[in-house]
Amino acid sequence: MSKSDQNPFHSIKLIALEKYFDEMVKLYNSGTFPKVLLLNGKKGIGKFTLTFHFLNYIYSINEKNHYNLNDKLIDSNSKFYNSILNQTCADVIFLKAEEGKNIKIDDIRKLKSILTTSSLSDNPRFTIIDEVEYLNVNSANALLKTLEEPGKNNFFILINNQQTDLIETISSRCLKNNIYLNLKQQKEIINYFVENKKLETYLYDSHDLTPGFFLKYNELHNKYKVDIKDNIYLKINKLLHGYKKDKDKAVISMTIFLIEKFFFILIKNNVKKIDMLINLKLSIVKKINDFIIYNLNISTVLHSIELKLRNVR
Repeated sequence: MSKSDQNPFHSIKLIALEKYFDEMVKLYNSGTFPKVLLLNGKKGIGKFTLTFHFLNYIYSINEKNHYNLNDKLIDSNSKFYNSILNQTCADVIFLKAEEGKNIKIDDIRKLKSILTTSSLSDNPRFTIIDEVEYLNVNSANALLKTLEEPGKNNFFILINNQQTDLIETISSRCLKNNIYLNLKQQKEIINYFVENKKLETYLYDSHDLTPGFFLKYNELHNKYKVDIKDNIYLKINKLLHGYKKDKDKAVISMTIFLIEKFFFILIKNNVKKIDMLINLKLSIVKKINDFIIYNLNISTVLHSIELKLRNVR
């Protein structure tokens, strides 16, 4: 799978989120779009993609290659679209936490400095803060005054992936919109990528995953050569070695997902052993978390997990 398949900047077709898109467009066209909009929802359901389509609509509206409102489709020849890809757009600012880390106060100060300067155009200026839940107290406090007094032409869209608690002082300054996809809608998006991008899929019967996680985990299956026929220990082994090499926390997230799925099936088929299986699952997950937190020896951790799994073979 190419990286573009999981990059929302390359998602030119909006699927299953049309209702939320139409609401945003209606607010904007009526002149009532909030200065600070907070999009809440699970990571990977398409909140950033939704935002990106909205931006393409408003900034390409006067272009020849404008946004296709009926089909919810970005024209890849649009000047605005390509200015984003080439990082030459002065009207939109993107800010995101680094993997698993807080948004730095220096990034907020830099943002405030940019926003105090006049825009080169009369266009509205949008700041998109992804994973806003990773604002710590200092960064949040630095941002508050800007949110309270954003200026005439400045707008904010904050994306909350609900991975940790969002600071209340930030939440209270926003108009909130909760974004939700049911399993049918998630499956619709996943099937679009599988069929239209001709993806080779490794995650069968996993439509309970959000589309973003499906694409990421599918890529990791390929990268670390995790075969669907591998037993659970071999999958854990490959993934932990992959994490040791690349330090990608999504690998740990995927490992725990596969463990949860493995034990779900076990419990379903062994209802008389529910307590034992749940405790075993929790002990394995704890061992993996300790491996990350304390940088434990990988061979020792894997040996311990192998011994635990012998109880269910």
